[in-house]
Amino acid sequence: MISLYPHVQAAQTTKIYQIVHPPGGIAGSQDPMPVTATVYYNDTTPGYQLAVGILDVGVSPQSIVPGIVVASTDPCVNQGELGALCVIKLPAASGVERIEFQIGGIFGGNSVPGAWHLNMTSALEDGQGNLIPHSTSSDIFSINLTPVTLNVVVPGPVAVLVDGVQQVPGPATVGVGLGQHNITVPALAQIDPTTRLRFDHWSDGSIGIIHMIIVTGNASIEADYVTQHLLTLVGVGENATGAGWYDADSVATFSTNQYQPITGSLGEIGAKSAFQGWYENTQLITSSPNGTISMDKPHTLTAVWQVDYTVPGGITLGIVAAVVVAYLVVRRRKAKPARRPRTRSRRRKHSRLRT
Repeated sequence: MISLYPHVQAAQTTKIYQIVHPPGGIAGSQDPMPVTATVYYNDTTPGYQLAVGILDVGVSPQSIVPGIVVASTDPCVNQGELGALCVIKLPAASGVERIEFQIGGIFGGNSVPGAWHLNMTSALEDGQGNLIPHSTSSDIFSINLTPVTLNVVVPGPVAVLVDGVQQVPGPATVGVGLGQHNITVPALAQIDPTTRLRFDHWSDGSIGIIHMIIVTGNASIEADYVTQHLLTLVGVGENATGAGWYDADSVATFSTNQYQPITGSLGEIGAKSAFQGWYENTQLITSSPNGTISMDKPHTLTAVWQVDYTVPGGITLGIVAAVVVAYLVVRRRKAKPARRPRTRSRRRKHSRLRT
């Protein structure tokens, strides 16, 4: 017997003769893609059915891709199911069916950029839905899902994460599918020990370091950073204020106490260190304990101190009184005559009597 489709002679078989599909689409697009199949079947018996479907090769086990059937030569009897599958009750022993599917897009399926590998499969079933041996035909084809471009503009030291994937530091250009994507940037990025960048906002006004964006085509977004410089205070006590990070070109206010205590014997009598001035690279910035400086660059200010030997009046009187008392004691000791030893006098008296 001669079959209805070319170059094949077999009983109770199917053959996928032609598949028409777009070569590609945009990854993540909501627009479904049309796929049309021309399928021949041969030498069936009454009650047989023809099943034609599109399987996703990228999953295991392979499963029917999301989609619908929009046209077929004879009606599909399984139209209550959402998927790229058409089951037809065959009207004749041999014939041809042309079936058009709509897959992907709003129906779901693969949205990752790259080749979407698919398997068009046809087979015969008997009246009870059992597969007829050796009636299966399949054809592998692919639809290339092209990414759109997402540009994330950041300063050089900043490393961006797009959907959790770390990019190299600096502006990033990433191919993504249409739809929702998450971009993450660091709150701070160090340039060197005394200069850093502070995240401020996104170009669309968002202020969180984690930003969700809906991509509908090629897109670009910029993360705005503010440069910060470090103010370092050297030679100060616990009460000094003002050290820390400041936005570039802002004005920093710093201060310390006029006096600070010293340790040792001088400290015990009330001596202290008196503030002399703030210096940067040997240059006097201000002689006041309180001052301001423009943070046009990192600054290191050193507080210079000098021991103040001025003693409070009460302590001075106490010291004078102690000195006077010590002087009088020493003088009294010098004025008192020395006592002659008694033992020597008695010996001399006894020696006279013997003579």
